[in-house]
Amino acid sequence: MLKASFFLVGLAMVAFWFVMRKKAQATSHWPSTPGRVITSDVYVYRDADMNQNETVRVTYDYAVAGATLRGTRISLTGSGSGSTKVKLARYQPGAAVNVFYDPHNPSSAVLECKLPGNMVVLPIMGTFFFGAGVFMALANL
Repeated sequence: MLKASFFLVGLAMVAFWFVMRKKAQATSHWPSTPGRVITSDVYVYRDADMNQNETVRVTYDYAVAGATLRGTRISLTGSGSGSTKVKLARYQPGAAVNVFYDPHNPSSAVLECKLPGNMVVLPIMGTFFFGAGVFMALANL
């Protein structure tokens, strides 16, 4: 049972990363329009293990086909790339930004078309778990 769990968790991690990577690549083909940052702040919270974390929250306005829309996602994962300090400096209120929007659903928009660097952990750990599951299965033969 443990070997199957390792195998499946590893497979799921790699599959999730692959899907997110494909979505991020798709956003790079979305049209872009000028936008303006309305608000940005640092949100501090505790996770399930009571570790303190922080993330930058951004609100921006942009226009598509004459309609003014409001977005809050920096990237597909929401958080964007770079440290909190870098993101906060990049997305100051009043800053001009390029907004990439889904042409089929213009209210779906992002400021960054790439996955954050920390997403590279998924295929690495996924491969490790997958390999451990395969190794345990072969060791029992």
